Amino acid sequence: MLELLETRRLRLVLTALLHLAASRQPTPGKQLAERLRCSRRYLEPDLQALSQAGILESRRGAHGGYRLARSAQRISLLDVLASLSTETPSEDGDTALETRVTMPALADARGQLVSVLAGITLAEWLDRAQAEDLLAAAGSPADFCI
Repeated sequence: MLELLETRRLRLVLTALLHLAASRQPTPGKQLAERLRCSRRYLEPDLQALSQAGILESRRGAHGGYRLARSAQRISLLDVLASLSTETPSEDGDTALETRVTMPALADARGQLVSVLAGITLAEWLDRAQAEDLLAAAGSPADFCI
């Protein structure tokens, strides 16, 4: 899970979540990908993972798209990381030193990091983006369909 912290993938997902948090209507995946300047194929699996985790709702059809499934205050960085993680449990240690010292120390560090990540919410980032007026230009483009 923590391996994602410095990836472009996580940056794009969090930016997409900020766009969705600022929008009053569902936003199509294609539109999100355009705003993020990435391919829809790259973004879509992560949007689906967020939907499966209950962070996003997805709706099909002419007025479909993605939207937050819960308020930005109830979406933590830990929630997002956990929904995207493909981490597998580690194996047992090979030595007494590894088993009794190294692994417990790493578990403690992980616990502290998880606590910090759980306390960081999308709402905090949304407030910052709005204060800097960075989402105003990201509003829904005009729909010229008849």
